[in-house]
Amino acid sequence: MISIKGRRISISRGDCQPFTITFTGTDVPSDGTTVLFTVKKTSNRQDTVIEKYLELSNGKVQILLKNKDTKDLPFGSYEWDIRLPDLYGENEPYTPMDPAPFEVERVIGNVG
Repeated sequence: MISIKGRRISISRGDCQPFTITFTGTDVPSDGTTVLFTVKKTSNRQDTVIEKYLELSNGKVQILLKNKDTKDLPFGSYEWDIRLPDLYGENEPYTPMDPAPFEVERVIGNVG
């Protein structure tokens, strides 16, 4: 199960779920831009628990969370964001959002 309310993402540990992030506003990157989706325990930590490089298409990026991405994570609260490697040609990363909540939810039974 996945639930997305605003920018809060909740997923049952070990589930496989796709979802889409849509870029809006004046700083929408061009098609083919690589973006980085990152989940950390907190935004001020260096260790990353999920990291996916994805390609933007039509102002959107499709994210697929696989079983292996969350199956070994402890239940609880994390934070996620999206980063762009070089939006303005200055060879500097750009983060178009503040970190948002990412919750790994309990499951009762394990399949496989």
